[in-house]
Amino acid sequence: MATSGKVGVFKDIFTQFLDHEERLKVISVASCDRRLTPNSAPKMLVDMVKPNRVFFLDYKFTRTYSNLCENPKISISFMDDDTFTGCRLTGTAEALESGRDYERAKKSWEKRLISYEADRILKRITGQYSTREAENTLPKDFVIVKFMGEEASMVKPDRVLRAQHRH
Repeated sequence: MATSGKVGVFKDIFTQFLDHEERLKVISVASCDRRLTPNSAPKMLVDMVKPNRVFFLDYKFTRTYSNLCENPKISISFMDDDTFTGCRLTGTAEALESGRDYERAKKSWEKRLISYEADRILKRITGQYSTREAENTLPKDFVIVKFMGEEASMVKPDRVLRAQHRH
């Protein structure tokens, strides 16, 4: 297992997330309550912002939301099937319901919804399977979670690379 505290390595791993942003709809979010009971759940990706921020949707009725209210430390991850590489960011999260970051992320989410629906329509026109209902049927009473990455890991078949984000 390789470990590095270099800022450049964190930046490289975060860039892997950014490079996949257009293709990523869903990320995996792992959280724990204060008793350290683990939970992992898929969440809709909203936006990613350099150097270390990721925004995703959640709802007040979920275990993830409840956990982050008790314990803001979470991990988010995704798997790139093409390269068989997993990326994980660990850090802190906070739920946003208003403010500048919330409004900016909400606009990003609205753009994603339009893009997803347009893609779905094109697939149906060209004869490809596409569900008729999806993201646009999600409840509108969401919160946007702002995640600040502090540590990054990249898992490849032959190694694990870790790095810290320096503020």
